[in-house]
Amino acid sequence: MKVFVIMVLVLFASLHADPPWSTNVRVSTDEPWDSLNQGESCFAVWGDSVYSICNTAERSTIPIAPYAYSFNAGQTFTQIPFTDLTSGIIWHTDPVIGVDDSGHVHMLIQYSATLMKHYLSRDGGQTWADTTQVNPYNGVDKPWMVVNGNEIYIAWQQTAGPIGLWFARSTDYGQNFAANLIWNRRYINALGMDENENLHLLLVAGTGGVYYRKSTDHGDNWLPEVYLSNWSYTPSYGDRAPINSITARGDVVFGTWVNNDVAGWDIMAVRSTDGGTTWSAPFVVNDITAGGQCKGWAHFDSYGGLHVMYYHTPDWPTNVSSIFEVRYQYSSDSGETFNPSIRISDTSFTSLADFMGEYHICLSDSQYLYAIWTDGRNGDDNDLYFSKALLSTLGINEGPQTLSPDDAVVGIPTIWRGSVELKMPHNLHPVEVRLYDVTGRLITRIYSNNTDGFDALRLHSADFPRGIIFVQVRSQNTSKVVKVINLGED
Repeated sequence: MKVFVIMVLVLFASLHADPPWSTNVRVSTDEPWDSLNQGESCFAVWGDSVYSICNTAERSTIPIAPYAYSFNAGQTFTQIPFTDLTSGIIWHTDPVIGVDDSGHVHMLIQYSATLMKHYLSRDGGQTWADTTQVNPYNGVDKPWMVVNGNEIYIAWQQTAGPIGLWFARSTDYGQNFAANLIWNRRYINALGMDENENLHLLLVAGTGGVYYRKSTDHGDNWLPEVYLSNWSYTPSYGDRAPINSITARGDVVFGTWVNNDVAGWDIMAVRSTDGGTTWSAPFVVNDITAGGQCKGWAHFDSYGGLHVMYYHTPDWPTNVSSIFEVRYQYSSDSGETFNPSIRISDTSFTSLADFMGEYHICLSDSQYLYAIWTDGRNGDDNDLYFSKALLSTLGINEGPQTLSPDDAVVGIPTIWRGSVELKMPHNLHPVEVRLYDVTGRLITRIYSNNTDGFDALRLHSADFPRGIIFVQVRSQNTSKVVKVINLGED
């Protein structure tokens, strides 16, 4: 009996992610495409809707890209197969997904390393329209996409014709794209955009170097390349590319890639504090250095917290019996230091396929950090899983508990109608008040000064968008975030 109790307790403990990450929810739930080994996932969030796309290890023989949606904030998912029935398309890969300023879903998929198409859905991915071929020449690989308002930005490596790194932009929600060669280097690119709409490119080049470029005019022009590091990578079971990521907030740009100069894989990073002009020496992010860490992804939230997720395994080199888990680290100082890692995945797992995909991502809105990844815990094939965590519980610079009672904002009403007062004490030097929408986009800065000489900040609800708004009050190294509902006029 004692042995049984111990076994139950061990099993129970193994089925919980580390707080504050939520219990994992299975994304891939429906047959017949659930019998495929799903991996290489990307997703987007809009309010309570979560949209996910991935490919499969069987992609070269089964023309299905499993798409899933949740309209209840990730509690449950419905999965439907996406297939382009155009003649000759039998290989779906490298899917990327995003949401525009109307909440419509944009998807980018590459076919047979030849074509790359953009699709638009106005009903959460149940139907797709406005199909556009992005690449003007055959021979495309490893694309990435950023959706910002009505504009779409795509970068990819061109492997035939005019070889190099190509960039395309659409200013009409993807109906038309203008594409051009921007770099004579190529291989794996990471494309990101900061809150000031600067574009950032991190390239793990096929020549063995890691390089960076920046555009301050939406991709019309690109600053000269900056060499950051060499890279060294050996494929092994479960991972096969030194996948990279890039994220930026304010003057800080942070990039990662997978490296194994010394022993197993590690998540290497570089950091710039002057907008990408100068960079730190490369350093290892992961706090567990034994075994291997792969598929790293870095992301800045709207409030400046930096988040990194990655796979960890104690094995090196890896094999079919290797045990993996998905881990996470937080930085409150833009990547200068990181908190100890915690586990996102409920449990450790093996992979039921050599290919778990080259990337899995994390992203945030104004309230949560989200993650989707693949693992083989069910014992029959690799499936996608979803988890989320409140930003206020992940970082010391986020959430209402970060201000002491003496410094706390006296009052922010959670329902706005007509005249609104934000009461603040006089001892905040300086203080900044910002409003964010549910997606994490900055609406406006409504105050930036000290609080001496007045009792309250007076607003009117009609001056701001209706619906859910997040109010951030920041003073020096402390921050408070309050969720409010704006009803507009009286």
